[in-house]
Amino acid sequence: METAGSHVKELFKEVMPEEAPQPSEELYRNIVEESFDGIFVQRGTKIIFANRRLCEMLGYEKGELQGMDHWLVYHPDYRDYIREQAKIRLRGEKIRSQYEGKLQRKDGSSFDGEIGARAVSFQGQPVIQVWIRDITEQKQAEEEKKKLQAQLQQARKMEAVGTLAGGIAHGFNNLLMGIQGYTSLMLMDIGSTHPHYERLKNIEKSVQRGMELTRQLLGFARGGKYEVKPTDMNELIGKSSEIFGRTQNQIKIHSKFQKDIWTVEADQGQIEQALLNLYANAWQAMPGGGELDLETQNIILDEHYTKPYQAKAGRYVKTTVADTGVGMDEATRQRIFDPFFTTKEMGWGKGLGLASVYGIIKNHGGIINVHSRNGEGTAFNIYLPASEKEVI
Repeated sequence: METAGSHVKELFKEVMPEEAPQPSEELYRNIVEESFDGIFVQRGTKIIFANRRLCEMLGYEKGELQGMDHWLVYHPDYRDYIREQAKIRLRGEKIRSQYEGKLQRKDGSSFDGEIGARAVSFQGQPVIQVWIRDITEQKQAEEEKKKLQAQLQQARKMEAVGTLAGGIAHGFNNLLMGIQGYTSLMLMDIGSTHPHYERLKNIEKSVQRGMELTRQLLGFARGGKYEVKPTDMNELIGKSSEIFGRTQNQIKIHSKFQKDIWTVEADQGQIEQALLNLYANAWQAMPGGGELDLETQNIILDEHYTKPYQAKAGRYVKTTVADTGVGMDEATRQRIFDPFFTTKEMGWGKGLGLASVYGIIKNHGGIINVHSRNGEGTAFNIYLPASEKEVI
């Protein structure tokens, strides 16, 4: 009678030197059955041996894999590839001994596996010996690492762009102040009936619009918080959304505020401006009307989450501004915080609204991110560090 140990013992002769002491059949069986990897042997397309780990990995009872077509353990998308590999290997041609693929469990679910195989001789006939290692956690870790690297790269890019924008804004602001000063002096010497009066007043208006642009640029470039005090985000969001709701009655606003929300230290004017910019962005994404969901939450972020954003771990107040609008594709989502980037037609936007929101939140030591898909709306998440101080 053939046993698992005798199968394995004969297979091991392929790699054991003739003069080496021969371990017992029981030792062979224990080595294979207690292996961390799934192991099976196939003759033709049929599995003639499978160890305990493989049965556990694939969700089969002991003995169920015996006699099964080997390609059934692979995900359907990989079966043709596996068949071709097996044919090449049995012909004695050299191919990769290890590769990655998807395995399929008995219940139909799948997982990522590292597969190793080699052609050996068993009872005078060619067979294939296969090792399978579950690398699902390893693949997830790699994906998470790539995601963190992308976030860190984005944060560094925004830091560099912010520095450039700040330098430009300060220089431009100085020029505007000079134009404003000389215009004011000229207006002091002429009356409203002078032929140049209206032209000079128009110059003043243009200067004011230019100063508004530089203010938004400086907001993006983290130009400083001017009046920081302990703030209740529930109250601030409630007031700002009420102001917005009065002007846009075609949008239904829903609020879900956490009770006993933690305090944040913020420049209320800047945070309110950031919120209004997000509301306006939502309104523009819902030209035919829609719903705006506002939510607050006390949350604790660990270093794993905050490190890519160059923020500190700890207690945060999370604010979510979500709409039911048209959403955006991945390429747009990657650029929405860039200064002067806009998806609007010429004359409808300067591309500084979301850039200034980003700068304001980062200037408060916070985090802002966005989740969106085409046709599925957009959700902005803002995290502001919580404070121990009480709201005055």
